[in-house]
Amino acid sequence: MKKIARLLCLVLALVMAASFAIAEDLGTIYRQHFGNEEAQGAITTEDITVDVWRGFSSTVMDTLADCETFKKMEEVTGVKINWLYPPVGSETDNFNLRVASDDLPHMFSTPPAYAGGIETAVEDDVYLDYAPYFEKGYTPNLQYLFEHYPEIAKDAKQDSGAMICWYMLDYVPSSPWSGLWVRQDLLEKAGLEPPKTIEDWDNMLHVFKEQFGTLLGCNIPQWYGVATNYQFAASFDSAYGWIAKDGTTAAYGPIEPGYKDFLALLHKWYEEGILDPDFATLTDADYQSKMADGTYGAFGSAYGEIGQAKVTGTNNNPEYKLLAVGMPTSYEGQQTHLRQTDFIVRTDYDVLTTRAVKEGIEETVIRWKDFWYSQFGGDLCSYGPENVSYKWVDAGDGREKLEWIYEDTGIISKGDDKDFWTVYPLFKLHNWGYLRDSTAYEMQPEVWQCIEEWGKDGHDWFMPLITPTAEESAELARIMTDIDTYRTEMTYKFITGQESLDNFDAFVEQIKSQGIEDAVELQQAALDRYNAR
Repeated sequence: MKKIARLLCLVLALVMAASFAIAEDLGTIYRQHFGNEEAQGAITTEDITVDVWRGFSSTVMDTLADCETFKKMEEVTGVKINWLYPPVGSETDNFNLRVASDDLPHMFSTPPAYAGGIETAVEDDVYLDYAPYFEKGYTPNLQYLFEHYPEIAKDAKQDSGAMICWYMLDYVPSSPWSGLWVRQDLLEKAGLEPPKTIEDWDNMLHVFKEQFGTLLGCNIPQWYGVATNYQFAASFDSAYGWIAKDGTTAAYGPIEPGYKDFLALLHKWYEEGILDPDFATLTDADYQSKMADGTYGAFGSAYGEIGQAKVTGTNNNPEYKLLAVGMPTSYEGQQTHLRQTDFIVRTDYDVLTTRAVKEGIEETVIRWKDFWYSQFGGDLCSYGPENVSYKWVDAGDGREKLEWIYEDTGIISKGDDKDFWTVYPLFKLHNWGYLRDSTAYEMQPEVWQCIEEWGKDGHDWFMPLITPTAEESAELARIMTDIDTYRTEMTYKFITGQESLDNFDAFVEQIKSQGIEDAVELQQAALDRYNAR
């Protein structure tokens, strides 16, 4: 009965996550249980230190050892962490050097892509396939989750059954976190309704430029840009990368017919001085600065960037106000198929290496990593330590709700002009491999509005978490390296007019000559295997 009760609670959470719009209190996290509730004791009483490699750069702390979560994790598990930071900007080179020289940490966190794919890394005796240890019972928390979440078991394993990646698992499925924003205060001043079609956008952007001097912000390759949120590309049934039409047919978005229409639209706006003329060269910091300083009247971005933009924007202009809007349509009756999607098994992951086996500490290291997927470990990673970064308080209706107290406990100074998304690394985790409550953030009202709005858009063409074989991965890497480079180069040239769109068909033929049809077959084979799991 206890397991049934947990499962019912889990189903309830999924319903809640899909129904933010009708939730009683959109910004409140209530205490709920989703993982293994058995007591979690120390992992080891021996003096064991785990070397963890991870790219690191922060404006709020000098080392990840300062994070309250890791302080508490060491106290509870008995396992110490030695942090290995690659040079900023040289993470891939450092990763490749460590692999080539067999100078391995015990864990790579969010590593670069391994040449030939992650199963090749196992074959090369670099990454550890923990499936045998899973079968031996070393990972009771993951076993509990796999038992209650068949979809996790489907996505967290390779087609071969290998278990290599320790993924971030969103037990409350992550809602769309990136999409389109417009300045609501400018809409109201101009007497305009929120845009729903490309025609609406065209009119709005011209009015904004003429009346307020603002531009359109559109980043293409970055994690918050077109590559992730399909900004305007989805309006023409195309994409910057791979898609799965109806979830069953693999396709490369840039050679779809609609990609030409997407490019033509951005070229038009570039020529008319509406698209930021520096769109191709902006750093993340530059882009975010323009979101907040009034340069942009509309832009694409993740909701994690909105808090600080709002703080800065309202300091500069008290009327500054943002509104999330859905993907615009380009023809009457269109149902768009792509948006930044929501799923339980995320692409953020950690991997253990064979170094632990060679040193004879693999059981401890595996149990330590499995701790991150326990109820206690997941809560610790999601919220930070109880009574340090947060506490549970009586909600007055028989439930307990979370209250953030990181200012009260001195983690940051009260009145510090930084929003939650800037300071949270001091006390909680984000994109690591653990059991995550994706609502465990201090959300601006705009975030709850964007979750509801973006969630209305279709995402049935999203490419799922397929796992090409080692041979397929190697061949895909060989083919796609040149294709993706060419795609990026030509996308910018078409938009800026350095290349005429009259040459789009030649662009498609060039990509075909580089082997895209073979790559599509490889992706299709992996997609078919995924759908057959």
